[in-house]
Amino acid sequence: MNKHLLLLPALLGLLVSARAQAPLPREWVDPDTGHRIVQLSKDPSSESLYFTQYSYTANGTKLVFTAPHGNIDLVTLSTGVIEHVFQEGGARVLQTGRKTGFIYYTKGNFLFSLDPVSKMSKRLVQIPADGNIAAVNCDETLATGTITKGAGRIERPRPAREEPKILPSGVQEGDIPSQVDKHAMMDRRLAARLPAILYTINLQTGEITELLHSNDWINHQQFSPTDPTLLMFAHEGRQWKVDRLWLIRADGHSQPMLVHQRKMKMEIAVHEYWANDGHCIYYDLQTPLSEDFWVGSYNVIDGSRIWYHLPPNHWCVHYNTSPDGTLFSGDGSDPVIHYAQAKDAKYMFLFRPEMIPDLPGETPDQAHMIRGARLIPERLVNLARHDYSLEPNGMFSPDGKWLIFRSNFRGPIGVYAVEVAKAAPAP
Repeated sequence: MNKHLLLLPALLGLLVSARAQAPLPREWVDPDTGHRIVQLSKDPSSESLYFTQYSYTANGTKLVFTAPHGNIDLVTLSTGVIEHVFQEGGARVLQTGRKTGFIYYTKGNFLFSLDPVSKMSKRLVQIPADGNIAAVNCDETLATGTITKGAGRIERPRPAREEPKILPSGVQEGDIPSQVDKHAMMDRRLAARLPAILYTINLQTGEITELLHSNDWINHQQFSPTDPTLLMFAHEGRQWKVDRLWLIRADGHSQPMLVHQRKMKMEIAVHEYWANDGHCIYYDLQTPLSEDFWVGSYNVIDGSRIWYHLPPNHWCVHYNTSPDGTLFSGDGSDPVIHYAQAKDAKYMFLFRPEMIPDLPGETPDQAHMIRGARLIPERLVNLARHDYSLEPNGMFSPDGKWLIFRSNFRGPIGVYAVEVAKAAPAP
């Protein structure tokens, strides 16, 4: 027998092994949606920020994301070039500054700013005892947080997330128990009625201004992207038990204003965020829980409201809005993990809003009523293999052409971008 034929099985084995170990492509077109996807991160366990955290610098051309072990990376969106701007470890990124582009992060008991050009950090202020820092305002003069004694005994630390195991069902082992544990913790925390102080701290002087004393669970503070003194915060808890969305002026003597008042049993309003122009607050609205789904909006300038209705089986964990306000996004959901039980909703979605027209005969009492609209969906990314114990947290790029998200649908957690426009067909 020819000696070359004897070598053929071994050569074929090596070829198959090489193909199995070949890295996955960093750019491809989703065959189910026709949209181009790019992997932005390289190191496993890299994550984009939470959907409410502003993440761009260098005039919107670079994206901040977290690297393993509390390090910070920066990627140029047009080229994919990654810079390791912080490698000391242990950082918890809050956001980038809308004015300077600095990266704000906490480490230990201090708040720092990081210049992404020089890669130099500056220690700004010390975090108060029993306190935290959640956000920095748009002119980068104030940070906000809460001081709560005893919360650590109830809010157990979030465990380190291991790389997910992709099971046949697409659900990680232990998802359901972890959700039950989280819900039980939320009930304990809400019932504890711990004294809390909502405060701001001056980033130049360290002066603390107390905005609100409360026994409610205060969380998710977000400054307006355009008004440095307007602060949104949440009364945290199981969503059907709380009126969640509030506004307050960061001046130390204003009273909080409720944004959305529940009027139906099991109604919820949650996962609130600011529009890019600072005019509107948007939020996930369910009337009641898991039955009818909307994206609600409140205009802080004139008090007007619009409710955008979602078609069945399109509920998403988080929504977001393009910088120009013309498009919405959603990061899908898993019926095994989430209350909403939306079927076949494991996708990154694009939604185009469409106002429901008024008919002739409007009466004066309708002037201040809620306007109705609908959201027309388009699928961007198939997330059938995504484990939703990691929330994708979509956010638009500053030019509105891409949607950034984090996912484990290829195994390790990574940062991805999907193009809003469909890819051109191959010639």
